[in-house]
Amino acid sequence: MTDRPRTRSGAFARAEERGRHLAVTILSGPDMLTGEAFAHRLGLTVSDLRDLEQAHAVLVLPESSPREARYPAWQIDATGQPFPVLPALFDTLGDSGWTIYRFLMQSHPELAGQTALEALRDGRDALVVRLAHSLAEGTFA
Repeated sequence: MTDRPRTRSGAFARAEERGRHLAVTILSGPDMLTGEAFAHRLGLTVSDLRDLEQAHAVLVLPESSPREARYPAWQIDATGQPFPVLPALFDTLGDSGWTIYRFLMQSHPELAGQTALEALRDGRDALVVRLAHSLAEGTFA
């Protein structure tokens, strides 16, 4: 009986380490921009970018320090601006950038196997927001 807690603890520690490794891999990808690079791409100052961040109008993936945070370049739509549904996704799914990232990158049966990001690129914003609400409520879309 005393072995179980140690085994469970070891399993959690290994899972946390895998999660940290995956986060580092994601954050070091070529589509992940620093705040300065992302602000420049949007034609903004870093201060303006921080304001968008506070309003949940951009997706930022935090690391261990704010200086290491990354902004996915793919969140910029065809108009050169971040997807306009991002604030609604944060309102629905919570304040975690990683939660929004996972929602956008996962394939969803409700989207015929597409990712939410692919659906946004196809202009199906309302469907993506409905799916987020459905998932948040624990219902089916």
